[in-house]
Amino acid sequence: MKKKRDDVLVGLMVVVTVTVLVLGSLWLARGGLSKGYPLYAKFPWGAGLKQGQPVWLVGVSVGYVDDVKLKQDGTLITTFRIQGDYKVPLGSSATVVPNGIFGDAAVALTPKGPNPRSFNPGDTVPVGPSNPGIAALTGKADSIATSVNAITTSLQRELVAAGGIRDLRNALAGTNRLVTEFGAIAAQQSNQLTATMTSVRRITGAVDPAKVDSVVGNLQTASANMMAMSSDLKATSQKLDAIISKVDSGPGTAAKLINDPGVYNDVRALLQRMDSLIADVKKNPKRYINVKVF
Repeated sequence: MKKKRDDVLVGLMVVVTVTVLVLGSLWLARGGLSKGYPLYAKFPWGAGLKQGQPVWLVGVSVGYVDDVKLKQDGTLITTFRIQGDYKVPLGSSATVVPNGIFGDAAVALTPKGPNPRSFNPGDTVPVGPSNPGIAALTGKADSIATSVNAITTSLQRELVAAGGIRDLRNALAGTNRLVTEFGAIAAQQSNQLTATMTSVRRITGAVDPAKVDSVVGNLQTASANMMAMSSDLKATSQKLDAIISKVDSGPGTAAKLINDPGVYNDVRALLQRMDSLIADVKKNPKRYINVKVF
């Protein structure tokens, strides 16, 4: 009986010791003897916060979540306990970040930059955008997998079932044939161009340079003769222009005959009379010609 009683007492002592150790560890993790000073933040509903979760300042654990209260509008009024040795710079924002792979969360305080001023106890820290958690990443991965599955199904339906791969192979074969035909045409054109260049070289080699020089010299001589003849014609034209100018404007008989309209009228009247006389002679020749024969 005494042995059993001792065993029960030892068991109770072990249970009490373990309980004290667990509760003491939790108490120390939540601040222990030093509670620190409070800060507040208003997170949206569904942030996944609960009492005892750590609070980080640029990655360093500086406190813990002391209390979480849910309001009717879905806002979580969260109380932080920050250790007295740490100051949270003004301009910092509070975000909920994942902590581990089991869906736990933590609060990250991220300052915009160094600032000698800090939040006072009881201040409210503005809330920044929350990082996606494991659930959000898993949902995004499921969405991506669904899209990839739909694309794969569509490709299989269009390319395999509908004969798209066969059509693609036929198109590639036709393209290869077309390239081959283009190559043959290019080779034929190259051969013809080579033959043409050979003929041009042969014709060019058959030309006598001396004859070419002679022809060029004759052309130059003919060009010089043409220039001399043109100069002579120009001089003759200038002389004729001078003579005509003198005749037209000078005091001589030729100028008077050309410029006097009376002379033109008299000559025209004389010609008309001669025409009348000739007509009368033709009509009455005996009036003007009287021949007697003895």
